[in-house]
Amino acid sequence: EYLPQRVINRLSPSTILILPQSITNTMVTILPNRGSAKIKSVLSGDTVVLLGRSAGGARAPEVTFTFERVTAPRMASKANSNVDDPGAFSSREWLRNLCVGKTVTFETRKQGATAGDRVYGLLFMVDPTDETNQWNLSVESVRRGFCTPKVLGGDVPDTEANGDAPNGTGDTVEDYEKALQIAYKEAQNGRLGIHSGKPLVRKLMNAGDEFEAMTLVDKVKRICTNGSVSCVIEYIFDGSRFRCIVTDPELETAGLLYGSFTLILAGVACPRVGNPRLNPPTPSEPFADAAREFTELRLLQRELKVTLNGTDKSGVCLVGTVHHPRGNIGAELLKNGLGRISDWTIRMMAPGDVPPLRIAENAAKRGNIGVFENYTPPTLTGASEFMGTVVEVLSGDTLMILPSGETYDDESKLKKVSLASIRAPRAGNERTGKPDEPYA
Repeated sequence: EYLPQRVINRLSPSTILILPQSITNTMVTILPNRGSAKIKSVLSGDTVVLLGRSAGGARAPEVTFTFERVTAPRMASKANSNVDDPGAFSSREWLRNLCVGKTVTFETRKQGATAGDRVYGLLFMVDPTDETNQWNLSVESVRRGFCTPKVLGGDVPDTEANGDAPNGTGDTVEDYEKALQIAYKEAQNGRLGIHSGKPLVRKLMNAGDEFEAMTLVDKVKRICTNGSVSCVIEYIFDGSRFRCIVTDPELETAGLLYGSFTLILAGVACPRVGNPRLNPPTPSEPFADAAREFTELRLLQRELKVTLNGTDKSGVCLVGTVHHPRGNIGAELLKNGLGRISDWTIRMMAPGDVPPLRIAENAAKRGNIGVFENYTPPTLTGASEFMGTVVEVLSGDTLMILPSGETYDDESKLKKVSLASIRAPRAGNERTGKPDEPYA
């Protein structure tokens, strides 16, 4: 494994290789033989990311875990022109819906240097329909036509193939192989999953390339129920920026099903996560990793409703609100001091959605939590009250006032005063061609 093939071909059968100590020590144990962990995400129909327990405030360890002796179709990526292998997305979605965020038990079969940076083995979870029964996820995936055994063949008695099939929870490799072969024949006979006539082949479309981001905003408002679109949160860049994929069947006729886009969480700006791959690497801002982990545990790979409010200046990234059944993720980030109010995105939100964010941020400021750990309330530098004459009305909430006793001979004599706690519609800009907001 550590020598080029051309060198190995020249070695005689009696050659003895003495490997350096640094190589012989690479056979490290990543996971124990048996244990339990939570599934953080599902990469494909046969690979998941296991999340361990954090210790001493450190980030929880993560391990890529692949089913032993089975394989799933490849998901769309740049390597295969953003097109799924037949049935790949259906395979991934079955496993994602089944186990993301849930605790499973694992049994390792191969890990360390021979397996690279991942672990191969078996995953078990309680049967959703019968709590007394354990599911071997590899076998159940093969039984539904979402995976195939790497080794095909073997004699399987008809009584087992059509009757009570083993579920792959036996202790021996033979039991597991036997269960895989029986499950495979069941899927073939039932024409399930990849064995069906036309398994799903998905082509990813990216906002800004295959479709305009603003087109998605308009279609969602006109077509989708209640103006919200169903999306899977595929990746978390930081606490307030996500990569999403449209899974709402209502947008299939519009040609936007499986559209991929970057979502900026409306009203909230979290610290940016650094990029170690740059040269030189950029460090994360304070509390950036905590904010991302907070959001990952609650949103990553969940299918949720999203209300789209608009786009950023580039017209590629969308701004919107994620609706979680347990509450407002934006308000929770602010309450825990993991973000600040974003003035430019909060203006896109409905007025009724803004107060919870303001209340949450003020609570974090008062408690000096997170990014507000050194926050001190502002103090007035001038008079708290004065009399004067209104010289100009700039907008529905902003005035220019000349204090009493002053002579209006210079613009610097005027004081600009904005009404607290409200926001009026903004006037447009003739130079940039920006129109007035409604009722400005």
